[in-house]
Amino acid sequence: MIYPGGDSASRVAQLANIAHENWMQDWPIEVSDPARLDEFVCLLLANKADWELSFWLLDLVLQSAQDDLVITPAQDDLPERTEPLVDALVAVWEATQAPGIAQRLEYWACLEASAPDEMFFVSPLVREARRRIGHSTR
Repeated sequence: MIYPGGDSASRVAQLANIAHENWMQDWPIEVSDPARLDEFVCLLLANKADWELSFWLLDLVLQSAQDDLVITPAQDDLPERTEPLVDALVAVWEATQAPGIAQRLEYWACLEASAPDEMFFVSPLVREARRRIGHSTR
């Protein structure tokens, strides 16, 4: 796995006005916020050319979208966000084409999973983004 430099997560935390401490093992999970999803997507798009910032923002966006789907499993409020989310993922890939971004997209896509209960709620939209950029979806 390719990870960005150590200070990039702190820079993202400052940009997004969220906490970041060294003891936070699952940082995106601890700071995700479905109510701020649109804001996080805007930050992702604004920083898409910086793969290190995009790496962390991608996790923050997808974890926030994941949390949104867990809270509202009927997926009432995500469909209108699906297309912009997929577009944002594609834009980040196109801006950087960084191996670390490809690896994060692969992680969230859960390519080995075949049943919905084996993947994240956001995996289908990540798979759609991977399909659009020409990466394997299976």
